[in-house]
Amino acid sequence: MNIRRGRQTAFMTLVVSLLGLAAAFAGLWNENLYKEVYLAGTISEFLIAGSIAQDLVSIPLGFLLAVLSVAFLKRPGYKTFIAILGLTGYFLYGYGLYTMQGQYTAIYLIYLAIFSLSLYSLIWGVTSFDADAVKHYFLPRSLRLPTGVFLAAIVLVLTPIWFNLITADIEKRVPGDTYAVFILDLAVVFPALGIIAAMLWQNNRFGNILAGVALFKVMTICLSVTFGEWFNPYYSGHEPDFAGIAIFAGLTVVSLSLKVAAC
Repeated sequence: MNIRRGRQTAFMTLVVSLLGLAAAFAGLWNENLYKEVYLAGTISEFLIAGSIAQDLVSIPLGFLLAVLSVAFLKRPGYKTFIAILGLTGYFLYGYGLYTMQGQYTAIYLIYLAIFSLSLYSLIWGVTSFDADAVKHYFLPRSLRLPTGVFLAAIVLVLTPIWFNLITADIEKRVPGDTYAVFILDLAVVFPALGIIAAMLWQNNRFGNILAGVALFKVMTICLSVTFGEWFNPYYSGHEPDFAGIAIFAGLTVVSLSLKVAAC
């Protein structure tokens, strides 16, 4: 591993964590932050509830990312670095949604900064792994193949569902509340998960590292979605989506179990 580049990445992710904490605390502290864009017609009440739920999840994850980033700066380690990149993937995805759906709150530029810095932190971090070191990062077949199947299953199950939902929006010529999810998942996340699953099937050692990052990202995002599905009815009074809660809670548990087994 290129330690110098890894430390540069950790410094960048430390900044991401601080910006993420600032944005999350602002969302919870200032009740007008989301209300202003709602009154402007930019976002729906559903997205306000989702944003508040994401803020509640982002605070502990932001603190965790900050602690791990500082820990890596003091004492570099592979497992710490993989966790850092996975958590950075959470902030890339979460604030990528805000950026793409035009959630123009008073701190929109902070969302944009988090999205941009998270993206380049991931790119710079992934390039920190040198070929010789990657060869020694091993996953047993009993763990490698189930992880690949799990990542591939996410793609194979959710892709047709997402296409069905986005097709309905296209027919109406009006994007739905979650159109940014379709952009990120169908154009970025699902192809990446599919590639990583293929690399695991081929026993590509670099795929073993990327799988750790992907599992951390899947776990944190699904945790956020699960909490959001539970929180939305509490906030807005709508009926809870028990199927959605069960699906994403299940994905959270499976990804966490695989990640723990790999440690």
